[in-house]
Amino acid sequence: MGRGSGQRAPALIAILILLAPLAAEAGYRFDAGVRLGPAERLADWADTLARARAQQPHLEACIAERDACPGWLRGVNVIVSRAHGLERERQLRLVNRYVNRRRYRGDRSTRTTTRLTEAPVLLRSRWSTLTEFMRRGGDCEDYATSKYQLLRALGFPARDLRVVVVYDRSTREHHAVLAVRRGEGDDAWLLDSDDRVYRSRPFGYRFVYALNERSIWDHELDREKWLELVRAEEAP
Repeated sequence: MGRGSGQRAPALIAILILLAPLAAEAGYRFDAGVRLGPAERLADWADTLARARAQQPHLEACIAERDACPGWLRGVNVIVSRAHGLERERQLRLVNRYVNRRRYRGDRSTRTTTRLTEAPVLLRSRWSTLTEFMRRGGDCEDYATSKYQLLRALGFPARDLRVVVVYDRSTREHHAVLAVRRGEGDDAWLLDSDDRVYRSRPFGYRFVYALNERSIWDHELDREKWLELVRAEEAP
């Protein structure tokens, strides 16, 4: 090893030490986070799930027969038909690109303190269902929930899907992506609004909380601190 390489070695080791924690948290994992409880604990999300259930028969009829769809929903019939028979990752890429082509429409969010966490959490004023999103567009959270519903229509189980709210340090804003379990383990793909399907955490993202139709998970709350909160809540 030459002299120059020897001089660079300490600096390189220091960089690797700094990067080691980031590498350990490179991707989203389904075994991470603290489960806070059933999905119904977030009222706005529970209302969205109820609307989705009410709209499900109409959505299923549209998927089964294109002529049963209004014009603004026919694309769902086409995309589900095209995705059937594809391997899992190709289905994800097809659904991701399709939803990302829909019109972006911003929505206001409100900051409120809930018993789910100690600190205020940025919660949506309204989440959109797939049917509502296809009709009028939406913002990043609606893109993620629409991808969720499309993959459910393709047979993906709820346990393999989560809408993940992140804090993007580069924009200093909250954002949402869809996490999809990659196989039998706990590693995940992340479907983002830039058409990419990530296997690792996009630069600058901090996972905040996640949800699906069954549960809510907190990715910032320390597990021991959460147990203290639960014990305090259950105390007489």
